Amino acid sequence: MDKREKKLDSKEIYKGKILDLWVDDVLCPNGNKSKREVIRHCKAAAILAFDIYGKVILEDQYRYPYDKIIKEIPAGKCDSPEEDPKDTAFRELKEETGYTAKNLEYLGCIYPSCAYTDEIIYIYMATGLTKGDQKLDPDETLDFYKVSFNKLIEMINQGEIQDAKTLAAVSFYLAKFKPNKKFRLGSKD
Repeated sequence: MDKREKKLDSKEIYKGKILDLWVDDVLCPNGNKSKREVIRHCKAAAILAFDIYGKVILEDQYRYPYDKIIKEIPAGKCDSPEEDPKDTAFRELKEETGYTAKNLEYLGCIYPSCAYTDEIIYIYMATGLTKGDQKLDPDETLDFYKVSFNKLIEMINQGEIQDAKTLAAVSFYLAKFKPNKKFRLGSKD
């Protein structure tokens, strides 16, 4: 059975700076009709950046929806639908941390909240970093710092990092660069 829903009608109810909200009437595969509230969001890029010592750049950034400081990797939205997410990654790393990457390798992409938004975040690994000046957006405040990869894993295990793009970046990295590690359910290694 085809599991796709058919859009019957679509109405934009809010147009914002970084997202738009639509309410769509759909026909479900089982013949029932329903409504879908959809946040349309531009694509974005996130960067797992390693310095020459293997330390990872993290940021502490206040996130209004959660009313708390979130520990996360550098990231940002594309300036236009046409912008290549790789260009976004180079730009956002420079703006948020001052670092320029010599190498940027694509790790994968994620759908952070696929039940209600079309957002896609493209994740890259940056190496060959050169320090420069941070150039934050006017409405952006954050602190950045470096931690060892082992410390990053410890922070994840302690529940200090809950940001989806950061967790996904670490997962992509481990899957790509640590593929020979055998994991067994219940194993301590």
